[in-house]
Amino acid sequence: MSFQQVLAQVLLLLFSGISYAQTDGSIACWGLNSQGQCFVPWPNEQFVAVSGGDYHSLGLKAAGWIACWGSNSFGQCSVPYPNEDYVAVAGGSLHSIGLKEDGSIICWGDNSYSQCIVPPPNEDFIAVAAGSVHSIGLKADGVVICWGYNGMGQCDVPEPNEGFTEVAAGGSHSIAIRADSTIACWGDNDCSQCDVPEPNADFIGIAAGWDHSLGLKSDGSVVCWGSNQYGQCEPPTPSLAFTSVSGGGVHSIGLKENGSIACWGNDDYGQCFVPEPNEGFAAVSGGGWHSLGLHPYESGIHEHESSPASVVLHVPIPNPFSSTATIAFESEAGPVRLDVYDLSGRLVETLVDEPMTAGEHSAILDASGLSSGVYLVRLVSGSQVATSRVVLVR
Repeated sequence: MSFQQVLAQVLLLLFSGISYAQTDGSIACWGLNSQGQCFVPWPNEQFVAVSGGDYHSLGLKAAGWIACWGSNSFGQCSVPYPNEDYVAVAGGSLHSIGLKEDGSIICWGDNSYSQCIVPPPNEDFIAVAAGSVHSIGLKADGVVICWGYNGMGQCDVPEPNEGFTEVAAGGSHSIAIRADSTIACWGDNDCSQCDVPEPNADFIGIAAGWDHSLGLKSDGSVVCWGSNQYGQCEPPTPSLAFTSVSGGGVHSIGLKENGSIACWGNDDYGQCFVPEPNEGFAAVSGGGWHSLGLHPYESGIHEHESSPASVVLHVPIPNPFSSTATIAFESEAGPVRLDVYDLSGRLVETLVDEPMTAGEHSAILDASGLSSGVYLVRLVSGSQVATSRVVLVR
């Protein structure tokens, strides 16, 4: 999901005894590479989010622009101008989605079922997901909007359409989590991919493959349901200590607390064979027949235009944290905004949104109501933007 990561030049994060030495925001890709979907464009650095389509891949840069690579047969890799101010990306079969800072959605690529025509009003979105030929957007008020092909009912959001906090899209089905930690699934159910196993409770994350679904529980366990032809619904045991999940076509991916990646399901093209060293990852995503892992990006300032570095976002302290973290920053005089996002690009909390004097300031991030995982802090002051990464450990 989503801006991202930490300020510092060479920072080693100690987390569960593992040293996160690679913090350049680089992407590792493995699996089928028939269309170049595993050839990350140079320079492979400063990425803060990834998403896999069927035969293409997307990466979001810290500066807010999107890189796409792989098949471009329907223009799914041709990001519309201006390519800027994005906070989240999603890849479908032949189309792509980007979420802008202002809450609007941009879609490009195959539009044969209007999956690239966002319903009005195109505003107040906080998360996006892409299915095979349908698209999903989550509004700030918890309402889910779907558009595109609806032959399997994948765009018919169940009532009450409210209180949702996260969305995901499979081939022809859709998933969302409600604020009460229950999951709603709708659309194609030929393989029981919409039959959430009981107890339908305590979910903090979701993902979907072509015809299977995944849910992450608050205790770090993974639950899978739907097609299991290739073992894509059989997470490795013990199914514990996961912080996020993703679904490929017929394989599944999970990110562990220690920064390693576990893959299971179809491995015909090596999409489950994680390259070494399998450590220090911050996010994962599954494509049709390939997989992606993102290393955290630890940076200072990235700027819209060249200008003096008068804005600094310091490393949150402590990091990781369990209750509160202090976020110190230096701003210009004028309006200042300090936001916290999850990895899907969903705005979690606004810590500062007011005029401030130039100089040093700080804010407190309270873990109350947040789930364990990686969060992204974004500072905007004048024309400058800085991002950092903080890890919550319960």
